[in-house]
Amino acid sequence: MPEFITKTFNENQTLSTATFSKCFKYRYSLTKKFNTGKGKLLFILLNPSKATEKVYDATIIRCEKRSKLLSYKQFRVCNLFAFRSTKPTELKKVSRPEGPLNNMFLKTSIKWSDKIICSWGRFGTLHNRDLEVIEIIKNYKTPVFHLGLTKNNQPRHLLYISYNKILTKWL
Repeated sequence: MPEFITKTFNENQTLSTATFSKCFKYRYSLTKKFNTGKGKLLFILLNPSKATEKVYDATIIRCEKRSKLLSYKQFRVCNLFAFRSTKPTELKKVSRPEGPLNNMFLKTSIKWSDKIICSWGRFGTLHNRDLEVIEIIKNYKTPVFHLGLTKNNQPRHLLYISYNKILTKWL
């Protein structure tokens, strides 16, 4: 029996799929597929908030708009940490914020994608998770980009970046 739950929602010719832990404390991925465009874009962010297959937050809306501007047919959001929280500081209080299946979903999603945009912001260094995920990414040939780096060389979070910002090759 799988240790995760996948939920789907279809509205306005857009199919949304989200995969959660059975307890819903973790979201491993959120994918949106449009009826136009081509290719698959993966965003690797910090952690999911409360967005689901039906309810989106500002970050998912930004991912969707950027994906459409780049003419992608699909995008997926995965995270360094799968623990669902609206406050990144909460990640410090959880014993395993990355979630038990997150690496598996990251690897599957990296294989699935044509391009990766890393955009996890300054909290990515928690538990050296940024380094762990970078090593996972390096095992694949998928091109990796960012939208700017913080002063600590972490890929800036896309929520705070103009849509005019051009992708920069990374890794």
